[in-house]
Order: sequence, then C-alpha cells, then structure tokens
Amino acid sequence: MTDLSARQAAASRQGREFEQAVETWLKVNGHQIVNRRWVHPEAKVEIDFVTHQSQHGVVWVEACGSYESNRNGLERTDTLLKKLVSATVLRQCGLLCNYWLVASHPPRPGSAGEAWMALAGHLFDRVRYFREES
Repeated sequence: MTDLSARQAAASRQGREFEQAVETWLKVNGHQIVNRRWVHPEAKVEIDFVTHQSQHGVVWVEACGSYESNRNGLERTDTLLKKLVSATVLRQCGLLCNYWLVASHPPRPGSAGEAWMALAGHLFDRVRYFREES
C-alpha cells in the first residue's frame, strides 16, 4: 500500500468513525434515523442522515470530521466549500425541512473558511461542532 493509499484509507476510516459519533449523538437526542446517505432526487445531493425528532420534525444532517489529521472538519476548505454548495443547491430546490451541519472542528480563525461561514453559514438551520475534549 502506498503512502497516499494509506492516508486515504485512514481518512475514510476516520470519517466513518465521526459519522458513527454523530449518529449516536442524534439518537441520544431523540432522533430516529430514517435514512442514511439519502440522495435528493432533484438536486442529486447526498444527505448523510435523514432523521425525525418530535421537536424538530424532519432533519437532514451533514456530518464531516475527524480527530487525527492536521486539518479536521471545517478546517478543510474543500470540505466546507462542498457543504456550502450542497446547501445552496438544496435551498434552490425549496428545502422544506431543517438542515443541520455537524463537524468535528470549525474553520480556523482568520481563514477563508471562517469568512465563508460568516457570509453563508445561514444556509444551515443549525451548525454544531464536536471538538475533541483535551
């Protein structure tokens, strides 16, 4: 296995582990998982979790994160840009439910990602960060 292959495999594993942590958090907070990796039929955007919860109704949840790389969660501008584009496309389709973004880390202070979230973070109904506690 090449160094690049090993890094890609580790990143995939870390992403799956983070998604599992988000799923656990959702269930603890009363969400029923209705679907995983659901693709919006018109927008062709994949949603990590479709849930239902008594207080919020239907919620679409995007999860992105890890704890083992140099750039985790929304510290990665490519990841943040993809989530913002997905949110924009879904809003154009007339999104009628809650749309949440759950990430391991926020964008770094002073970064382009921080500026993008200040300008477009409103596309998400809720943004939550799960930073690893020290």
